[in-house]
Amino acid sequence: MTQLAATAMTFPGYEELMAQCLAALPDQLDKREGSLIYTALGPACLRLAEAYVTLGDYYDLLFADTAAGSYLDRLAGQYGIVRKPAGAALRKGTFLSQSGKPFTLPVGMRFYLDGLFFVVEELLEEGAASLRCETPGEAGNAVTGALLPADYLQDFGSATLTDVLIPGEEQETDESLRQRLRQRLAAPAFGGNIADYQENVRAISGVGAVRVQPVVNGGGTVGLVLLDSRFLPAEETVLSLVREEICPEPGKGLGLAPIGHTVTVEPAAAVTVAISATLVTQGITDELARERVLAVLEGYLLSLRQDWENTPVELRISALTSRILTAQGITDVRDITINGKAENLLLDEDAVPVLDPEQCVLTVGS
Repeated sequence: MTQLAATAMTFPGYEELMAQCLAALPDQLDKREGSLIYTALGPACLRLAEAYVTLGDYYDLLFADTAAGSYLDRLAGQYGIVRKPAGAALRKGTFLSQSGKPFTLPVGMRFYLDGLFFVVEELLEEGAASLRCETPGEAGNAVTGALLPADYLQDFGSATLTDVLIPGEEQETDESLRQRLRQRLAAPAFGGNIADYQENVRAISGVGAVRVQPVVNGGGTVGLVLLDSRFLPAEETVLSLVREEICPEPGKGLGLAPIGHTVTVEPAAAVTVAISATLVTQGITDELARERVLAVLEGYLLSLRQDWENTPVELRISALTSRILTAQGITDVRDITINGKAENLLLDEDAVPVLDPEQCVLTVGS
């Protein structure tokens, strides 16, 4: 196979273009493969086929369902939707002096832990402060433990990184941005309707999902129930940030809420879930089987929380069975219970499931 023929195989339409060009020539000419005219037409048809492929790719970038990257940004921008940038995690730190007493340190002090730097942003109380991770994204959510100071502090004893106040999040994906664009077009946000609240609240750093409760306490009242960007019930720091952005003073229209609206902001209720089951395995240890099944269960509950805005959460025995069987090395599963009962678990609309691995009983049988 010639180099030209091998290259041409990567471009759909090349053979058809060659056939059309050769058909347009008089039959008196030698048009067989290897002839002068065939050889002359080959590179031209190859470049034309390449141009058609490129043109098709650009054509896809004109529409929201196939656009990507900066092209999708420009399409969404026509409707006032901007891709959410990566956000840095805000963590809580506790600090002690050399004598073991609460230690107050200066704002701007830097600390180091597991390859990440954290900067003191605000003093919360005696011996505690919020620290902003210098690296945007989810990396700052996972680390916990002893912090090392980057600069000298007199009488400094120890520092510990503890709670996640505002989770860090990666830059918004194309699919997430595309979904927000679809929602804007399907249900236009306007003047304090549900779509308006959803769009404004989701755009706030640290918010992953929101359920809007219209007329929660009578006319002019709105309830917002939140999950953070990890799709867990939002912590107070995120709730306070949303209150300040949406409705700092009830009814006055000083935030994003319309004049006359009083907005309450609360976290979703966390319902602890313990799964019990008997597993049949092949080719793996009992401990590895439990680890893989727990990872599958965590993923299943996360998917339910991610869809919590649209529908109340229901844990189904059938869904658990099918998910567990996707774990490598698990050949069968039986006797599944949810919180001690062999039945589906339907949660209230403002509640989300959170797995408790310590309470999950996963027995390996035969």
